[in-house]
Amino acid sequence: MRKKISQFNKVLALAVLLVCTLNLAWATLLTEDSVAVDPGMAEAELDLETEAQILDESLAQAAIYFSRPRLVSLLGGQRKILLTFDDGPHPRTTPHILDILKKRNLKAIFFVLGLQAEKYPQILKRIADEGHEIGNHSYNHKNLAQLGEEMVRQQIDRTNSIVEKITGRKPRFLRPPYGALNKQLIRICQSENMSIMLWTIDPKDWQNKNETEILRNLSRQLGLTGKSHGGAVLLHDIYPATVKALDPFLDQISMLDYQVADAHNFEGSETDSFWASTEPGLFKNSPFKRKFDPALSGNNVLVEMLVKKAPVEISSMAMLKANRNHELLVFLAHHRFGVN
Repeated sequence: MRKKISQFNKVLALAVLLVCTLNLAWATLLTEDSVAVDPGMAEAELDLETEAQILDESLAQAAIYFSRPRLVSLLGGQRKILLTFDDGPHPRTTPHILDILKKRNLKAIFFVLGLQAEKYPQILKRIADEGHEIGNHSYNHKNLAQLGEEMVRQQIDRTNSIVEKITGRKPRFLRPPYGALNKQLIRICQSENMSIMLWTIDPKDWQNKNETEILRNLSRQLGLTGKSHGGAVLLHDIYPATVKALDPFLDQISMLDYQVADAHNFEGSETDSFWASTEPGLFKNSPFKRKFDPALSGNNVLVEMLVKKAPVEISSMAMLKANRNHELLVFLAHHRFGVN
């Protein structure tokens, strides 16, 4: 009997140890020493109401709900992009995203997790100081549509408090994890004077973690090789592959005369400063090169050499004479390129 009790106690102790180990592993997933990982981007549609059903419930609520149809109407008909980044900040990747946006004078919306903002307040402050919008993405990436009202408010309020304490400004946008929402969440956001914002373009960087695949998905969903259109782009500033893909993506859309929205006023009007003041520029080593115009160099010799002109008639006797006098190079430079 004692032997059986002893074996049971050993099994129980082992089970407790295993549970504690799993909890500790989850708590340290996004530490500074870890590789940037997603807190769980599995699809979470389940039995949630469709966007159409939610909107049909009360059109008066639509003002605080940037649904996919509404974002399409704002951005899709033109070449207008709204850049959004979820799940950060992360010390290994977010600063690189900020560097890329800064050198191009572009603004984005960063939907941060309260858990991450609490760990890395300096990065959050930099996001705010450099003029980007900071949105709420819950505290620890829970599916808000599956929680009771008290838990939903805790997820939202805790993150709002952290962001406001660090930046001095409460977030005005909420992006629910997985895009999962219901009427309760809309009602809570309405009471908090916050707008829910979803997205229209998802290159699945959270799934692929490969810059080539991210660029391919962005090109396909935005129609960059055909009939191009705009949209709200969902990216994650916790993946190195997303960092690598961002510069060439911005170069590609600049070639197609896209505009990147000012995140503070992306709805805009004719009198408002809607778009970023500087169009995306091309940078060294970009795979999307603009055609070089020699005339812009200001170098007359270079222009003469590279710009196609009607061929100049040069007699063979004159060339032989110049060669005999060891002046052929000077002769050709003078007659072909106009160098004195």
